[in-house]
Amino acid sequence: MSLDSHTASPAEPVSYDDRGWHPVWGEHLVTVVATSIAVLIVAVIAVLMGMA
Repeated sequence: MSLDSHTASPAEPVSYDDRGWHPVWGEHLVTVVATSIAVLIVAVIAVLMGMA
């Protein structure tokens, strides 16, 4: 019984498009700002619950 070993790499090297791997900077900025605001809101709620 023989085991055939096949490589997973393609015959031609794949050229990666750099634009496809990074988000648009405006979209990235909106995501960072939205996440920061969400964390700030959670922190304020935690502080207010601790004061009550």
